[in-house]
Amino acid sequence: MLTMHLDATGPEEIRAAFTAAIAAAGDQVDEIGSIVGVLGDAADWYEALEMQASTVEHLRDAGRACGTAQAAVAIAAAHLRTALADFDTHDGAVAEVVAEVGALASKEILMGDGSTPHATSSAGPAGSVGQVIRAADPANIAVIPPVEGEDPAVKDRLRVGGRFLLRDGERFAGSGFAAGLQGELVLGAAVDTPGGRQVHLAVPIYPGDRAAWRGGHAPSRDVVVDEDGEEWAVDTGADATVVLDAADAARLPEVVEDVIARAVEADRRFRQVVKDYERVYALRTRLEGARHPGRAQEVIALRERVRQEERTQEQRRRHIERVVARLTPADRMVYHQRQQRIDAAGWDAWNPDGDAEAAEVCGLTVEEYREMRDLDRIPFPQRTAVQSARLDQLKHGGGDALHPGLPPLLAEQAALVCGLTLAEYREMEALERIPKRSKAEHYNRGRRVRTHAEQARVDELDAAPGGATGPTPRATYKLRGEYLSMLRAHHAAKAKLADARAAQAAMDATARPLDQAVAAEVARVTTELEAVSARHDEMAGWASASTQIPARNGGALVVEALQEEDGGVSYRVDRQPVDADEDWNVGSATDPFTTTPGGLRKVAKLAHDLAGASVSEWDRPPPGDAVGSAGETDEGGLW
Repeated sequence: MLTMHLDATGPEEIRAAFTAAIAAAGDQVDEIGSIVGVLGDAADWYEALEMQASTVEHLRDAGRACGTAQAAVAIAAAHLRTALADFDTHDGAVAEVVAEVGALASKEILMGDGSTPHATSSAGPAGSVGQVIRAADPANIAVIPPVEGEDPAVKDRLRVGGRFLLRDGERFAGSGFAAGLQGELVLGAAVDTPGGRQVHLAVPIYPGDRAAWRGGHAPSRDVVVDEDGEEWAVDTGADATVVLDAADAARLPEVVEDVIARAVEADRRFRQVVKDYERVYALRTRLEGARHPGRAQEVIALRERVRQEERTQEQRRRHIERVVARLTPADRMVYHQRQQRIDAAGWDAWNPDGDAEAAEVCGLTVEEYREMRDLDRIPFPQRTAVQSARLDQLKHGGGDALHPGLPPLLAEQAALVCGLTLAEYREMEALERIPKRSKAEHYNRGRRVRTHAEQARVDELDAAPGGATGPTPRATYKLRGEYLSMLRAHHAAKAKLADARAAQAAMDATARPLDQAVAAEVARVTTELEAVSARHDEMAGWASASTQIPARNGGALVVEALQEEDGGVSYRVDRQPVDADEDWNVGSATDPFTTTPGGLRKVAKLAHDLAGASVSEWDRPPPGDAVGSAGETDEGGLW
């Protein structure tokens, strides 16, 4: 519980009150963070169990809300630390000097009466301003002038001025940050160079990594020593930092408004597509009723299920192949040889009457494969504990839906991609089934969690050289993680697609014959509905507007509008790396900074302000601010 000592007057008492508040806020950050992790794991688990999608989404919404709360408390802790530092610089310094000469720390002396600058001493030069320091002899009270070249008006809201990496001739000129929907941050710093001002923007940085940020010219990794004297490698955020010219940073609000305007227009078109779909769907339902009385919606749903499963499987395979393309030619050849054996049992679904081939891919006997298939067809709520345990043994190699053990052929492929031997990959599977230790220690009590040695081994295996790699360690980790996720999902969905196709064939066999005219109309409406569905799929979940601003340190700052499937738009900001290939897109290397139109404007204002431009026109909300979906809330933040 957060409390403040409201009766404190002396500087040490006030410092103690600030310190206690900072510690309490820090504890809350860790505790809320552990809740975020638990909710995320639960959502993944329930989704794997094919629970109702709306239920899972509500759970994810709860996790996102906790993530936002975590970021808010982390920001509050940062403000408290800044307040303590500001107190030390001003009122605390004055109080300590007064204490040296034996005066009482009255409110007027401690806090000032508004008539005398806090950081000025009569013992110093007339009119000098700086930080008062303690002296043994009151007659020797001195004033330390500002550091040469430092602007007293610079607002270093991130408190990074002392560690920010500058090149020769550069001068730090201020900092700030903005918060996103998921708790991630955009950090910004202004730097004056011999060639003019530049703005460093890091997108995104998570609250826990903020203290390690040192700007775009820092090394990607740095080593820090903790309180126990142990060395740890930390990500400085340099790979996520773009360095913009002041002119480009100053025009970011204008660029953002253009992206928002285009996204709003695209959202209007998307909503019309949704209406068209609903109209054509109703027409097709009436026509299908002639062929399948009382089952029209069932027929349409089944065909849509097959279409969606086929499309999703194709997307998963494309993701897999993009990662495989990063292997060396020799590894790629071995990978594809194994893939040919797997595809013999079915490309995206198990072939009908191909139980023997499917059993080989699953690493089972034919009898075990058929047992697994029958158990998998039982809805989760209807399975007994014994049936669930047996299904986990057959389908997940003794693991579970979140941490399955891959069948032999797929495990050999995964080991190649992860740069591991098969034995090392199996070791990593086993370690990942053990829950990761929570930062909130009370969550670790009474349950088996990874030891520090086990976690170090997992980190070592995750960072194995070879295999498929990205431009940074973080990108490599994300690349391999997405590959494993897609590989497992593609393999698990083969049975679902095979069952859906079989059900569709059985339904078609019961259809009533139609006369030529009605049959032609059914075909026309079916084609129209598929075309409208395709337009919907092309827009929903994809970028509707984007722009790039070249960075001085290579790559670019990318701002993108994402069309939401239910209508409305979310906005994402990311750094495109210098060596990005043609498959790069926002979020492919790291989770991007995600926000609302209002939050995106605050990111633009942050860059605009750091560029040193006049911001009066951006301090007001733009006229006719009809952006995004109705009822939108501004969840971004700027400090």
